[in-house]
Amino acid sequence: MPDPYKIFDALAELVYISDIESHDLLYMNEPMRKLVGPEWRSMKCYEALHDKTEPCGFCNNDSLDADAFVAWDHFNEKFKKYYLLKDKLVDWEGRSARFEVAFDVSEQRERSSVLEVQLGLERLLVQCAMKLQSIDGFAGDMTLVLEMIGRYLEADRVYIFQVSPDGRLFRNTHEWCAEGVVPQIDGLQDVGMDFVGQWLPLLLGRRTVIVKDVEELRETAPAEYEMLSTRGIASVVDAPLLVGDKLIGSIGVDNPAAVHLDHCESFFTSLSYFLSIELERYRTKERFKTLSYTDSMTELSNRNRFIEDVGKLDGEGARSGFGVAYVDLNGLKDINDHEGHAQGDRVLKLAGDILKEAFSDALVYRMGGDEFLAVALDKDESEFAEQVAEARRKLAAQACSMAMGVHYARTPCLVDDAVRWADSAMYADKRVYYESHPASARYREA
Repeated sequence: MPDPYKIFDALAELVYISDIESHDLLYMNEPMRKLVGPEWRSMKCYEALHDKTEPCGFCNNDSLDADAFVAWDHFNEKFKKYYLLKDKLVDWEGRSARFEVAFDVSEQRERSSVLEVQLGLERLLVQCAMKLQSIDGFAGDMTLVLEMIGRYLEADRVYIFQVSPDGRLFRNTHEWCAEGVVPQIDGLQDVGMDFVGQWLPLLLGRRTVIVKDVEELRETAPAEYEMLSTRGIASVVDAPLLVGDKLIGSIGVDNPAAVHLDHCESFFTSLSYFLSIELERYRTKERFKTLSYTDSMTELSNRNRFIEDVGKLDGEGARSGFGVAYVDLNGLKDINDHEGHAQGDRVLKLAGDILKEAFSDALVYRMGGDEFLAVALDKDESEFAEQVAEARRKLAAQACSMAMGVHYARTPCLVDDAVRWADSAMYADKRVYYESHPASARYREA
């Protein structure tokens, strides 16, 4: 061995020389010899350094020259290290040879990768927050946000669970799946809180659950292991959605790329904060909307809801094959005057219950005061007639005197027109009642 190369034994970097044509190893410095072993002298460079049986596909022998080093980086699968490599041609006892110095940059590369992942997650968080605003949070298409997360994390599935108002059940309400992944949402409705089992204390403590290998749960959390493994989940992230100390839901990710699992906790902590605010805002808005559309006494839909519903229905054009029944209770003023308003309220509630039961698959409204409306869509005329008869019979059985106007749309018409015709028929029926009960003459002809 030429003396000039002995100096490389003192270097911490790895140095080797190989024949350009045959790939035979000609020289290794001491750190390289310790890494490869004493058998290196009988090996090709691709055998010793890469455990290959033929020259490497990335070999750059053809691009080397003697005047300058060629610098490049590579991850060595055999040694599981990132190296910065510098190569050039040298003369080895009259033979053209490859001279390479390898600098281990794994630690720097790892720090750089971690920083890159963290910056990427921060950008993703900003993008998610902006998307939530653009779609009006849970009032919009939340799958757009879930897709952003899923694609960045290279996950199989991203989903949101919401806790039922009574705090007893979990319901999968939103889901995004990567191509080829079987959706799970239909099978994850109204599941018990034991669904999260041992994770519940962590979620309530605002902790993100990160399971890198589901097999680790086989002994320690068999219920969770069974639930995850049977669905093809090898790793999972689950972050809580909370209002105060109350769990209102969670966001989960199935099988994200391993590179993200060590660095995603702070991302999900922040994301769950944004999602919690948006979900509670949406729920509050929906509660107010429900109150504005619901009659508090009878719990039926009110006139506000009727106006919105009929606007949507008539916006689709004229239709046929539906029935409308307009009901007005007789003598409610007498009941209020002689038996008290509490009894009058009970009569209204009873009438509402009867109509809701008789017209079980119809839209039933309390239109105000003592007036009710049922709109039975896509209903055969004979079936509708049976519902009308049942309503009359049950109201009479409870001594609820009423006037009813009915219209069945045999030919196409607007729902609003059918309601108006039924209302006119109801007033004709009402007139008959007050003509026979002059002492209760609340009805007056215009």
